[in-house]
Amino acid sequence: MSNIALIGEKIKEIRRAKKISQEKLAEMISMNHRTINRIENCHTMPTLETLDKIAAALNVNLSDFFQTQALKTRKEITKDILDILNKLSDKELQTFYKAVYNFFI
Repeated sequence: MSNIALIGEKIKEIRRAKKISQEKLAEMISMNHRTINRIENCHTMPTLETLDKIAAALNVNLSDFFQTQALKTRKEITKDILDILNKLSDKELQTFYKAVYNFFI
């Protein structure tokens, strides 16, 4: 299953567990409900900023959207993280930093 599918499915799962409609979630984050539908149905990958807004609206941690993968070595994990960080925009990097900082501090 792709990363898009994993994230979309997790958002849908959490949203439904909290009994929040796509329309309500969209309203909570000032977004069109069709965009939420496209995210949940794996047609689009949300930005880190959008994920952060969705997490806040659903009252969950950003990390809740990411399913743990098979255990990797420290070196593999570090490389994966650096690859991801290098692809982020400045704004996404700041949002990522805030999420990680708040999660561990």
